[in-house]
Amino acid sequence: MGLSHGRGAGVIALSLGEAEALARKAARGTGRSWGMAEEFGRAVRWLEGAGCPAMALGAELLARTDGLAHAPVQGADGGLVHPGTDPLCPIALGAALSDLRSAVGAGRIGPVLAPLLVVPHLAHLAGTGARAWCLTWPETEVWVTPGGAVLSMTGARLIDPLAPMVTWATGTAPKGAPLARRDRAHCPLGVFDQLNQLAARTYAPETEARRRSGAGETTPGRD
Repeated sequence: MGLSHGRGAGVIALSLGEAEALARKAARGTGRSWGMAEEFGRAVRWLEGAGCPAMALGAELLARTDGLAHAPVQGADGGLVHPGTDPLCPIALGAALSDLRSAVGAGRIGPVLAPLLVVPHLAHLAGTGARAWCLTWPETEVWVTPGGAVLSMTGARLIDPLAPMVTWATGTAPKGAPLARRDRAHCPLGVFDQLNQLAARTYAPETEARRRSGAGETTPGRD
């Protein structure tokens, strides 16, 4: 893993691919299925490329939902409904929206953990169609273009760990150029260590036979 320090002390710069791989392994370490872990890694990569602190937000989400992530279900009318009262996992919500595709026009559901992590899925929907999408939660609004790029992110609660309600809809996006994409992720050192600790749960334990052969357990670290 080619790591470098950037943006001041205590911050590690990773390629977007490295950020995605670490996020995916950490998600597997908290018991996510392979499919949900893949979705989590892609969401973190996409948001970091948009300049958002997705690794920190994702680490907080994994810690909060360790071993348990609630997903929405499809209601009788074809929309998404909350199966209970516990906060929904944003990755599960985003994946459900992506699965419904053209059947999704507008909706609302809550509470939802780390709602910013839903945005990459709406961007995917926008990129496969011809409509701009907007995701809102209290005091916050995010627009993605028909091409799947971020047009605007506004509001004081962009990286809130919990929203009581989120709303998604298509509409006429505000005018302006999409936000520039970045090719590096920037992760606080503590978050990097936290994600590595979760990822380490997926590693096979070292056995006596492996120790005798000189093949010790490998864990990620700083180069």
